[in-house]
Amino acid sequence: MDMKMGLIQEQSLKLSMTQELKQAITLLQYSTVELASYIQELAMENPLIEIKETNHTNILTKKSTRKPMHQSKESLIENVSSRNGSLREYLRSQLVDTPLTREEKKCLHFLIDALDTNGYLKDDLEELAKSLQFSIEFAEEQLSMLQDLEPAGVGARSLQECILLQLQRCPNRHLTAEAIIANHFRIFAEKSWKDLSKKTKLTLIEIQEIHDIVKQLEPRPGLQYQEEEASYIVPDLIVREVNNSLGIYFNDEISPRINVNKQYEPLVNVPNDKELKSYISSKLQQGRWLEKSLEQRKDTMLRVMKEITIRQEDYFYNGEGFLKPLTLKDIADELEIHESTVSRTVKDKYVQTPHGLVEMKSFFSTRLDQQGNADDLSSSTVKTTIETLVQKENKAHPLSDQKIANVLKTDYGINVSRRTVAKYRDQLTIPSSALRKRY
Repeated sequence: MDMKMGLIQEQSLKLSMTQELKQAITLLQYSTVELASYIQELAMENPLIEIKETNHTNILTKKSTRKPMHQSKESLIENVSSRNGSLREYLRSQLVDTPLTREEKKCLHFLIDALDTNGYLKDDLEELAKSLQFSIEFAEEQLSMLQDLEPAGVGARSLQECILLQLQRCPNRHLTAEAIIANHFRIFAEKSWKDLSKKTKLTLIEIQEIHDIVKQLEPRPGLQYQEEEASYIVPDLIVREVNNSLGIYFNDEISPRINVNKQYEPLVNVPNDKELKSYISSKLQQGRWLEKSLEQRKDTMLRVMKEITIRQEDYFYNGEGFLKPLTLKDIADELEIHESTVSRTVKDKYVQTPHGLVEMKSFFSTRLDQQGNADDLSSSTVKTTIETLVQKENKAHPLSDQKIANVLKTDYGINVSRRTVAKYRDQLTIPSSALRKRY
């Protein structure tokens, strides 16, 4: 009988440890916001857990929506803004005071529902008309009414039509620009401007001016009306230079803190009430485990961050161009922890550095797949250098991928091939030299 009871006790203990381990792993990978929500749920179920007040609202940093230089200035008409609200709701609200027949209202609302997230009508209009048992002429009339609504360009069936609709709505219409988009859109978008100049008798400078006008338009007018919650970044850790050395600080101001109310402890020893004793005992154990796990989470984050600052010291003193190759395994081996633990530690965590707010995982970068100085240089560093070269280049004579590779080798001692430059340029969404050229 005693042996059987001992066996049951051992199995129960093993199950409890496994559950706690799973919860500890979950805690580690939570962002600060997720952690606060999780603890709030536990506190609602456990009267022994009390959440301490924090002043975290003063340190929230709004996530930047600014586009990188190469995307906002170089990509063709990729100037998309952001606005809260539903596109469909906004379009319908503009029709409230418009006198419409039952058929017109039915067709218009159907077309609005058919728009994609970019604000385009991708379905075949003739097929839509047939499904509603309307003539194609009637459907085209309703689509024209839809295209007269805000935002300009909504209801377009192609990028070409979207741009043309916006040009036609400009206060000072540019008829030459409209003619170029209507009749020569493909070679204009591909920047085959010398051919375009021959066909239209326009100078390259005049075509460049039209390009600058078009670049200010919205290629995806529907995106600015997508419903998005404000996105905030909370720095979990702070790294700053103190007395010529790097100090690492855990952001206690925003990290959830708890107390375990000990006034219920005497109830564990209340005689003749096993159910109460069991309940208090389990809640007390859960509270103590949570306290311990929060400290363990903090300790692990500080240990990992300390090792990162040792490996990436040049970055913290000099900036992104000095980021070295670093893998999760490098940190895991040094701290004698599992690689997955490092992965969970850096997941959704942010660090305030002397060079701005960055993701913790951004300190990890692969080595170059080249010879020479490959062991000392990260792909992130090379990408940063390529961005700098493109920023400073003469736009009338932009650098080709081969020229960038040559400059990297001669001026920076970075030995990479033209193919590698092209790959990194694509990853940075930097257009080719032909598309970057200005006249």
